[in-house]
Amino acid sequence: MAGTPAPHGLESDCKHVAPSDGEFKGRLRFHQSWYRHHALGLSPGPNPQAGGELYGSMLTDSDGQRGFNFLTDEIYGFAAQRLSEGEGAIEPDRLRRNLLSSQPMCFNLFGPLHADLHLATRLISTLPGVPRGLKVRDVKVEYDGEGLLRDRTAFDAFVEYELENGDLGFIAVETKLTEPFSQKEYPSKRYTDWFARDNGWWLPGSETDFPNPETNQLWRDHLLTFAVLRQSPGKYKEAFCAVVYHDLDEGCPAAIKAYRRKLTEAGQATLLEWPLGKILSSWHPSADTRQQSDWLSALRLRYVDVNASELAWSKYREKQR
Repeated sequence: MAGTPAPHGLESDCKHVAPSDGEFKGRLRFHQSWYRHHALGLSPGPNPQAGGELYGSMLTDSDGQRGFNFLTDEIYGFAAQRLSEGEGAIEPDRLRRNLLSSQPMCFNLFGPLHADLHLATRLISTLPGVPRGLKVRDVKVEYDGEGLLRDRTAFDAFVEYELENGDLGFIAVETKLTEPFSQKEYPSKRYTDWFARDNGWWLPGSETDFPNPETNQLWRDHLLTFAVLRQSPGKYKEAFCAVVYHDLDEGCPAAIKAYRRKLTEAGQATLLEWPLGKILSSWHPSADTRQQSDWLSALRLRYVDVNASELAWSKYREKQR
């Protein structure tokens, strides 16, 4: 590994926290730097958002191409396959090299479920808000919902399931690690048709607040879920939109709370909240092989167990004072 170790045990010649990071994002960026150094044993890489300056939360190009941003070779193979298909909103460099990005996290979380639908059924069934007795039929990552909104909105993950009576449903998933919901504003006029549907999920008149950047992306994710459910001819009988976010993130649940004020009772029931740490706590008892248990433990170390880097973080903070 390049660089002389600093008192906190990481390299002294790269950034481990960005100048613009708040407390939450800075803590998770540092943890990814710690993970790269101690768990992967790799050198830091250039950050294109910082003029190519070395960042501990970035991989080198060669290490990114070798798949080190993914927890297993199988997950990396799935990500490479999706990348070659050129669908969804995948950003190649971010996917391969950015340890802090939610895009590789989504593949690390849902990739094994795509490959093993029996495992997917067991694990998804443990999560709050999902219907009982479901059988997972398909798991996609980066799915655009057939482009129904015509604005490049896509689901990070898409879980299709069958109920015991034969009805089909799905769960559309938005994953967040440290990124806020997109601040880009979208006018509401192009979505008027969906807002006007009978038995909609939004309170009358709430569409006037649609451009609000605090909740606009969440609204579009939920609206695409509604559009896929209500498209003609109809394939699905029910649908949910789930948001995965880090347990330490206060911004994401605050945005969800603000958005819920726009929803009818029916709309409320379709919006699920899944903190990442609680997902892993729900899933771990259902692991029935050493490989599955190792994958879930690796997920926890990579994304949730910031206590593993706490000593290094404390020394880093002392040095900054």
